[in-house]
Amino acid sequence: LTPKNRNIKAAYAEVLIPILEDLELTGAVRLDDYSDFGSTVNPKISAKYRPVDWLMFRASYNTGFRAPAFNQIYNGATISPYSGSDLVDPVRCPALTPSSTAGSPCFRIRPEIITRGNRNLQAETSKQASAGIVFEPSRNFSASLDWWKIDINDDIQLPTLLQIVTYSADLGDLIIRDGGGNITFLDQAWQNMGARKTEGLELTLRGGVDGMGGRFTAGLDGIYLLKKTEKVTESAPFQDQIGIFSFTGDLGIRWKHNAFIGWSNEEWNFSLSQIFRQGYKNGALPGIANGTVTRPDYNKRVDDYITYNFSLGWQVDSKFKLTAGIRNIFDTDPPFAITYDGNTGAGGSWEPRVADPRGRSFSVAVETNF
Repeated sequence: LTPKNRNIKAAYAEVLIPILEDLELTGAVRLDDYSDFGSTVNPKISAKYRPVDWLMFRASYNTGFRAPAFNQIYNGATISPYSGSDLVDPVRCPALTPSSTAGSPCFRIRPEIITRGNRNLQAETSKQASAGIVFEPSRNFSASLDWWKIDINDDIQLPTLLQIVTYSADLGDLIIRDGGGNITFLDQAWQNMGARKTEGLELTLRGGVDGMGGRFTAGLDGIYLLKKTEKVTESAPFQDQIGIFSFTGDLGIRWKHNAFIGWSNEEWNFSLSQIFRQGYKNGALPGIANGTVTRPDYNKRVDDYITYNFSLGWQVDSKFKLTAGIRNIFDTDPPFAITYDGNTGAGGSWEPRVADPRGRSFSVAVETNF
């Protein structure tokens, strides 16, 4: 990547309008000007309504803009061999199921792979909306529930090799053939690909009660996915991604939460927390559904991932504090998942976007004030 530069100018304005004593509106607008992409204007409007002290309603809507990074635009081309066995010629083998029989239309192909930036890459745009309620009847309890929705268009992605082959009707320009019609290169350049629609609920609970010379507290932060759909190209249909493995982007885990319980006074404090990630449909090699590619003990579903952490703190005096902690108390291994990518070598039978392979660990922290 040779030295590149862009000039960015931005202006932002916000206004708060108290419609009623219990109702307020906020309007905002942001103007961004990129020397290599032009200008974009993105507004936001939000509202808060508090009919009583212990109850509040809120909502918002805004649009967004993300310009591609320099590497995604200007990176030079790198050519590397491919040694996998999961690719076929989509013209000769419309079923896209690789075969080990040499000379058959579905015999696996091993073209060379070009990775590079894309000078024609455009910015991606988004629309976001949310609405929620906050309930706080006393100092000992509060709860909030928010619905949110995010739509992204012209998504900036690096297409996988399987996507290039599978969606060759739209990504055919990335398939390079020789004079005999054989695929010699796959051009894995950054693309503006399709769209994503995500929708979910976010729950927050907090509680507390005085006892044993201190205060007990507990809480939960959880996210429940209502919708996660993606389409790889503009003409492709939207596909449900909730609870299904994917090599790119975020995993659409249906439910995940962080929960904790603790106690504290002026001298001591402790906290026990739980991290929960719901399981999902495992990845599969091409053709595994119809038995053409199998392996022993294939698990169709990745198990739930649950770990617990503990910390204990001692405020020795006003200037000295000790904290000890145990991460992953029960030394839980990540659940087995097919994440190994033969192209990049990433992954190793566990999912780094969900799980941590490091096992139980201990920590000690010392804080002092001078």
